[in-house]
Amino acid sequence: MRTIRNFGRNIEFTPANFYAPNSAEELLAILEQHRGKKIRAIGALHSWSEATHEDEVLLDMRHINEVRVEQRDGDSWAIIGAGCRIKHAIAALDRQGLSLPTLGLISEQAIAGAAGTGTHGSGRHSISHYVDEVSIAHYDPESGKAVVSRITDEEQLRTARCHLGCLGIVVSVGIRCREQYRVEEHFRLYNELQPVLDAEREYPLQQFYLAPHLWKYLAQHRRESDRPRSWLAPLYQVYWFLCIDVGLHLCLIVLARWLKRRRPIELFFRHIALATVPRNWRVVDKSPRILTMEHELFRHIEIEIFVRGDRLHEAFDFVKPFLQYAMGKSEPHEEWLTRAQELGIAEELERLRGAYVHHYPICIRKVLADDTALSMASSEELPYYAVSFISYVRPNDRAGFLLCAKVLAALTARMFAARPHWGKVCPIDHATAQELYPNLAEFREVCRRFDPEGMFTNDWARGLVFGEES
Repeated sequence: MRTIRNFGRNIEFTPANFYAPNSAEELLAILEQHRGKKIRAIGALHSWSEATHEDEVLLDMRHINEVRVEQRDGDSWAIIGAGCRIKHAIAALDRQGLSLPTLGLISEQAIAGAAGTGTHGSGRHSISHYVDEVSIAHYDPESGKAVVSRITDEEQLRTARCHLGCLGIVVSVGIRCREQYRVEEHFRLYNELQPVLDAEREYPLQQFYLAPHLWKYLAQHRRESDRPRSWLAPLYQVYWFLCIDVGLHLCLIVLARWLKRRRPIELFFRHIALATVPRNWRVVDKSPRILTMEHELFRHIEIEIFVRGDRLHEAFDFVKPFLQYAMGKSEPHEEWLTRAQELGIAEELERLRGAYVHHYPICIRKVLADDTALSMASSEELPYYAVSFISYVRPNDRAGFLLCAKVLAALTARMFAARPHWGKVCPIDHATAQELYPNLAEFREVCRRFDPEGMFTNDWARGLVFGEES
C-alpha cells in the first residue's frame, strides 16, 4: 500500500488500490477491473482540500501527459493529457510560439486538477472557462462498460470545465491557444483600495497585495506589451527568484515558524518587507516569466475566497478588523457576533481572538465571469476578486490558521456571498454551497448522466456538492 500526502501535508491517506496508468487503454482496463468500487484520480497533489481523497481506488495520472497541437478551423488547439503539469504544457506550447489563454500564479498543478477546481490567473477568466473539450473515462450508463466520452456539448461542458472529479476520470482537455505574448510589469504602493482598482483600466492583468500590519496595497501592475524584451529582464528574473521567491519567504518562515510572535512580524512588514520590492522598474518579458512564480518552493497552506466585484470594498472593510481581532488587537463587531450566532460558530469566533497571527501578504486577483456551472467565478454578471490568505507555519502548528479559515469562510459567505476555492481549504457545508452556487442542481444532474451510481464522487464531494451523508 502507498501513503498519499499532498503538497501542503494537511491531507494524508492510504488507498487500498493504487495505479499509475500509462494510457487511456490501460486506464479503461483498471476501471473494468474495479467496477463497483469508488475511484478517484490525482495529479500533482497541489491542493489543500479533500477533493483528492479516496480510500478504495486511486489513479495517479502523471503518465498521461501528452501535449498535442492541432489546427481546427484556423485556430490552434492544445489537447493536453490530464496529468500534464501546467509548466510542461507551457514549455511545449512555447516551442511552437503559442501560449495558454490564461496563466495562474503557480504552474506546478496538473491541467485536469487545475481546470477541475477553477484555478485562475489575474485579469482573465479561470482556466476552466477556456476548456472547450474534455475526454472522460467512465462507465457507460447503458452497457456498464468502461468507455471514454468526448464532451463538446455546451450544456455538458459547463459542468465538465470545473468538474471536481465528479463525472469520471479526465483523460485530456482541449483548449484553444493563443500566440505567445509579452507582458510589462512594475510595482506601485497605494494607501487605499480604490486607486488600485482604478488602475485596472490601464493594467488589466494586474494583481495586488494588502500588506498586513502596514495595511497598504502593493500593486503589481501588468499589461500586454508589443515592446521587445527588456535588456534587464534576465537581471529582473534573478532578483525576483533570489529576493522574493527565496529570500522574502525564508524571512517569513523564520518569523512564522520560529519566532511565532506578532511584534517581530509587525516590525518586518512596517520597516523591511516592502523595501525589498523595487517600484517603477518597468520590465517587459515573455508572459510565463512575468505571470508565474515559484510559490511552491516552501510548504504552506491557503484559503482563498472569491468576492464579486461590487462587494469588494465592503469585504475589505471586514478583512483588516477581522485579522486584527484574530491577532488579539480589537473587539469583535456586533454584526460578526450576530452572524456567528446564526451560523452556530459563536464559540469558534470567541476562541479565535488572539489565536492567530497573520504573516503573509494577502493576494488579490481579478477573475472575469466564467461560463461554468461551478467554478468560483461562475457568473452571468460581474467579475470576481480572489482573495488569498496564506500561512507558512509548520503542518503540526496550524490550529490557529484553520480556526481563522473556518470562521472567515463562514462569515464572508453569509455577509458577502464569498465562495471559497474548491481546491484550497474549503470549510463550508452543503447548505452554504447551495446558497452560493445557483447552478449546483445543473452540475449534479450532468454528473449523474455520466456517473449515475456516483462511483467517481468521493466523500468530500458527496457531502459538499450532493448533500449526501457518507
